[in-house]
Amino acid sequence: MPRSWIVTAIIVALVVIWVATGQVGGDSASAPVASPGADLTPKVRVRSSTAEPMASRLTLQGQTAAERKVTVRAETHGVVERVLVERGARVSAGEVLVRLALEDRQAKLQQARSLKAQRRAEFEAAQRLQEGGFQAQTALARAKAEVAAAEAAVELAQLEVARTTIRAPIAGIVDQRAVEVGDFLDRGEALATIVDLDPIRVIGQVSERFLDQIDTGARGEVRLLDGRSVIGTVSYVGSVAAPATRTFPVELEIPNPDGRIIEGITAEMALPIRQLRAHRVPPSVLTLSDSGALGVKAVDAQDQVVFHPAKVLGDSPEGIWLGGLPEEIRLITVGQEYVLEGQTVIAVPVGELPPVGSG
Repeated sequence: MPRSWIVTAIIVALVVIWVATGQVGGDSASAPVASPGADLTPKVRVRSSTAEPMASRLTLQGQTAAERKVTVRAETHGVVERVLVERGARVSAGEVLVRLALEDRQAKLQQARSLKAQRRAEFEAAQRLQEGGFQAQTALARAKAEVAAAEAAVELAQLEVARTTIRAPIAGIVDQRAVEVGDFLDRGEALATIVDLDPIRVIGQVSERFLDQIDTGARGEVRLLDGRSVIGTVSYVGSVAAPATRTFPVELEIPNPDGRIIEGITAEMALPIRQLRAHRVPPSVLTLSDSGALGVKAVDAQDQVVFHPAKVLGDSPEGIWLGGLPEEIRLITVGQEYVLEGQTVIAVPVGELPPVGSG
């Protein structure tokens, strides 16, 4: 037998022995082969979440504003004869601010009164003549009309005299005074500005997320820059958003009898918001649906994935608050990005959320 055949036979024999030894001994380090019936159901971590009362205060930056601000204007023309108030003075409603010179107004009033008396006498004479059959009915009617015109002239003259005394239309503080003695005022010209600071308003801006949670009449707190805290009442919640910020005005009304709180200062508003039940969850659980809606994925009683649209209501050191969810859910905290809605999963519990304030 040729030497090469002997070598070939020996090699084949060695290979057969090595293969047979591997099948019999079973190498423990070899990779296992998955059987056709292996379970490929994905596992996700879930956390039981129960809705709880959400934080009930909303903090905003605001600014104080006067309750009313009125510009007092002249109702007739004339020369300023007396100025009875100074800037910063506190005035009552109806208090005299400025007096204009009467000039010929008093004489015109006396003239109108004399004409009225004359027309009244003429009417009475015409009435007697008509009763005696010596005066036509039309003449009596004309005399009566002349009496009415004379009475109207008297009222106009009296009103013109009264307009020379300019009074405060509201109680408040004289913020601006634009006239001095000797100035000539024309009809409609401004002479003073009065601001009413009691009560005073604090105006802030709130986003649409909290707009439906603020009630008119609710009590709120205002902290001023000097450290004072005062209590007020929500008097107005806006219904039209500011175009630039898409926020809505909210006003808090505060008693201010001494006028110590002035207009235009910055203040911090703490408003009560309607008590809502929401889920406090870590931000990492948020995901998007196929249509782009924001929400969370949970597991139902059949261990199938369910997508719940959610609305972010606020945040806290322990997590964010979500509304629009069922009262109790099994929330997927790990693996939500790798499973699809309706897919069956193996839910592995990881405990419940810690209580609010536990850190």
